[in-house]
Amino acid sequence: MYDAELMAVATGAAGTLVAAIATSGSEKMRLKVGRFFRRAAPDQQRAAAQAVDDTAAQLTSLSPEAQALAATAWVQLIAHYLDEHRDAMSEVDELAVPDLPVSNVWNQHNTGTGTFIGGDVHGGVTFNYGGASDGGR
Repeated sequence: MYDAELMAVATGAAGTLVAAIATSGSEKMRLKVGRFFRRAAPDQQRAAAQAVDDTAAQLTSLSPEAQALAATAWVQLIAHYLDEHRDAMSEVDELAVPDLPVSNVWNQHNTGTGTFIGGDVHGGVTFNYGGASDGGR
């Protein structure tokens, strides 16, 4: 049996991980889970990767029961891992922190003379697709 602190951490991480798999997708979360379980034996690493796929499959039903089953499986997997690798306790928060969206930025600058409406045109535009808002600028 695991101690209360370990179970509390594992339970919190499992619930957050299930929610992250539901919102971010299994591909993205498989990378995070792989980084977290890097100290584990190869069979435990494979089990964690398979658990990501299993969780994603369970969540297609969107039922609360499926989410509860997935979270229970993750609690056991995370608790077992943390029991063997106590130094990973400080890293469990990384499973809960969402990755910031990747931003694609394009800059276009226009200058020239000729047949522009209103004369010469000078200026540019920046597209920040998928990134954080910069306050309306």
